[in-house]
Amino acid sequence: MLYTPLHRLLGEAPGPITDAMIAATIAQKLEEGQELDFKTRLPEQKAMRSDDIVKDITAFANAGGGVLVYGVEDQEKVAIGRTDAGELSENYDRSLQQLCTNAITPPVLGVKAYAVGAEPTRAVVIVVPPTVDSPHMFFNNEKFAVPLRVNADTIWLRESQIATAYRARFESASRAQRELEDLYEQMAETLNPERGAVLVGVARPRTPSVVSGRRDSDEATSIALSATLLARWWLAGNEKYHPLEDVAIYSDRPGLRSWLMPANSDSEEWREAHAAIFDDGSLGLAWRAGGHRHGAKGDRLSGWTVRVPAIEGFVGALLALVHAAAEQRPAGEVEVMVGVEWNPPEGKRIPLRFVEKDDVETSPKTLTGNRFRRVVHTVDPSASEKDFIQAAIDIATDCVNQIGIKAPRTLHRQLPHRPRRIY
Repeated sequence: MLYTPLHRLLGEAPGPITDAMIAATIAQKLEEGQELDFKTRLPEQKAMRSDDIVKDITAFANAGGGVLVYGVEDQEKVAIGRTDAGELSENYDRSLQQLCTNAITPPVLGVKAYAVGAEPTRAVVIVVPPTVDSPHMFFNNEKFAVPLRVNADTIWLRESQIATAYRARFESASRAQRELEDLYEQMAETLNPERGAVLVGVARPRTPSVVSGRRDSDEATSIALSATLLARWWLAGNEKYHPLEDVAIYSDRPGLRSWLMPANSDSEEWREAHAAIFDDGSLGLAWRAGGHRHGAKGDRLSGWTVRVPAIEGFVGALLALVHAAAEQRPAGEVEVMVGVEWNPPEGKRIPLRFVEKDDVETSPKTLTGNRFRRVVHTVDPSASEKDFIQAAIDIATDCVNQIGIKAPRTLHRQLPHRPRRIY
């Protein structure tokens, strides 16, 4: 769900950008500022690289994001009327994306353009998301320049300021990696890997959500329920074989800036699962995956043997949580980490094993390396539910490749028709 600085300045709830919002911008006499800039008309497509649009997108990216509104006339930076911004064609939008990728270093990813209204008062809103890759620069008058949005103006960073910005970027990236790994270890501790293999997954937004504040129990429950239903759709044919089915989503309890969801009392011990939903948009999921039942007789596997469909179900559930959380509190890119933890009893060397078939525990697969390497991906949950499954497929592919399997079998793009509610 979309929530931009324009929504916030107008007091609007998350949702699409509408023509009514542009009209309200005029009626409320919004002023240009740190996150908002007005323009009368889109630049000509062929002249994009020489237009201020490059500078403006780069400046907003370096300042934490912002919104360019084309089709609004301003007087002394105050919105006073509508103009016609011009047409945002598919070809024009493609050129805009190429501009953000090729004309700016490093590229500013995730820039979105939205066309609203009709002639003669068409408007185009370009949303520049927050980024962790600043400082961004572009080639200006035979040299690279680094613009920064400060209030309603643009300043140019000096060499010493650029060096400081680079240090801040690298320190931030290192800190974010440590926090992701700490969250992973925290979730792994909810289940004892000495009693059986455990699937662990965590997610953390790369930039803070534009919607802040503490979550309440209802919001956390709503996220978990939406994710459960989405995972069932993605895993059609095996729809209830994922960890959210084994989490007591209605029995959440408060944790440190989070809501913790314990194992479902109806689930058997060998399918114990825990989930955590944090106020800052981070998520955690752990599922005891070794020792699941298999075959017609429902025999138990050994604690160090994991069914491959369990891996796909786990990844699908985790990514469904990521999407559901972003629907409640829109965020930018999210860093995801998935792994399998298994600590054999002291003095024993028992390797992880994986079974693909449900008939008997024969010819189990082992890892192609010495251990299961944690998989880390950056995903964009602003995609539709139907398209976001690709992120789950990509992560699941990296997981099953380590077992010598070419591709996931349960997660795929050919989704069935989704009923209004899947129970």
